[in-house]
Amino acid sequence: MFGVTQLTNNRSIPTTIRMLALAAISAFSVPQIALAEEKPIFDQVVEILGSERGTVRKWAYAPKVAVIHDGDPQRDQINALVEMVNSQIPNFPGVGAIEFFDLSQYDRRLAGNTHFRMPTVDFNGVEGSIVRALFQGEEEEQNRIVTGNIFIFLTGLEAGITFGALTQSTPSLGRQFAEGSATKCYFHLMSKNDELRAGFIFIDNQDARTPVAECLYEEFMQTLGLLNDSNGSSVFTFDNTGIVRENKEPDFRLLQALYSQDVSAGDEVEKVAELFLSLQ
Repeated sequence: MFGVTQLTNNRSIPTTIRMLALAAISAFSVPQIALAEEKPIFDQVVEILGSERGTVRKWAYAPKVAVIHDGDPQRDQINALVEMVNSQIPNFPGVGAIEFFDLSQYDRRLAGNTHFRMPTVDFNGVEGSIVRALFQGEEEEQNRIVTGNIFIFLTGLEAGITFGALTQSTPSLGRQFAEGSATKCYFHLMSKNDELRAGFIFIDNQDARTPVAECLYEEFMQTLGLLNDSNGSSVFTFDNTGIVRENKEPDFRLLQALYSQDVSAGDEVEKVAELFLSLQ
């Protein structure tokens, strides 16, 4: 086993598992003077991008997205979001593929019959990992295997809790999710040497109070390396206020800076903050 860093976040408008123990773009205007109660833009970027070590984390290879859904798969929105990221972030390695798995096709209980593993995989000479989810059938030929690097769980609360446990994505925010609090969606990341290896997004799409579209956008963007919220930000979506922000260009410009050819996983976050400001 090797050490990983695990990161989790949420939106407040909302078998052993050894593998998971690893440890925008047109011009936009950033306010020149931040509001009195708001941090400077530089500090907001540092807060959003910085790991607990003060470094940035990013994908070194194209992550595959796997959508496990029970009900509406949000296919159109997910496809559009992936296309937007691929087209607007020139140096992002791109999303390799999207696979959808309808849980209604699986008539066995999840607990005891579902397993997640993360073997090491070679991505054209780059060491990485792929998450392998096995939905075990009554006969071996009935097994269903779903693979991906970023898993989006669009399910009810009970299934979401089970998947959170199976993927070891149940820290404090996972508990809030399980308790039925205001946390209707959250994400969890795993990395090695500041390179992202796995992302898990949990959305309770069976609760009418869940802002599914907003959750999908925000949690997915954060699994790409926008690790945190900057509370009260008037510039970025990642502000932990639940406000729907129409102008998302700053979000994409931030990803553009993160995935610049001049930035490597593990670089100090201040380097990316300076690059972000220089891109305007």
